[in-house]
Amino acid sequence: MKKQKEDKPLEYFERSHVWMGVCLALSCYSGFYLYKFIIEVNPIAFIMGTPTVLIIFHSLWMLLNPYAIIYKDKFEIKKSGISNKMWHFIDIKKVSEISGNRFVITYNDDDQERIYIMGIRSSHKQKFRDAVNHYVCKSFVERED
Repeated sequence: MKKQKEDKPLEYFERSHVWMGVCLALSCYSGFYLYKFIIEVNPIAFIMGTPTVLIIFHSLWMLLNPYAIIYKDKFEIKKSGISNKMWHFIDIKKVSEISGNRFVITYNDDDQERIYIMGIRSSHKQKFRDAVNHYVCKSFVERED
């Protein structure tokens, strides 16, 4: 069985520190109360255990993974452990400017999709949009050849 070739990331963009602080505070808060209820042998610990473990796992996942990654021929946004979406540059015709917490990409068949970038660091929003636009333009040149 052949191994799939793994793409090497060219650029990555970090998550917002405020958002990460909120997630970590929620994890610590729920983890503390779960520990307290287990020590007191309170039955609510059984009910609270699974959501707390999921919250802690999700916070660690968010802490260890970047918000967005740009590869040679695609980019990926990892909003959460369940929501990962990938776009290929060859399918995109145009990238609009950032308005609020989103920008719009236009596909080759003139369909449009809003890309929400709420969890990304404020200083990385414009850099991310510019990097996506750069690689889309680069793919245009490669398509014409």
